[in-house]
Amino acid sequence: MVCCKECIELLNDYLDGELDPKIATSLEEHFQDCPPCIAFLNTYKSTTKLCRETLKQVEIPEMVQVKLQEFLKHNIRKP
Repeated sequence: MVCCKECIELLNDYLDGELDPKIATSLEEHFQDCPPCIAFLNTYKSTTKLCRETLKQVEIPEMVQVKLQEFLKHNIRKP
């Protein structure tokens, strides 16, 4: 079974359906017994949905896009 920290690290891949089935099952078992992680999952889903909807309506200047991509590329690590 995964712990809360692992849950957070795996969340994006879980929502994208990119986790190994055994790990996904373990994560789902954790969700059943951890209300804080369920709350985090629901907040993460809502935030992601809101951002996607907002970004469709707002044009981001090219320079901001480039800087954001550079930041993400250098600061976000996959587990």
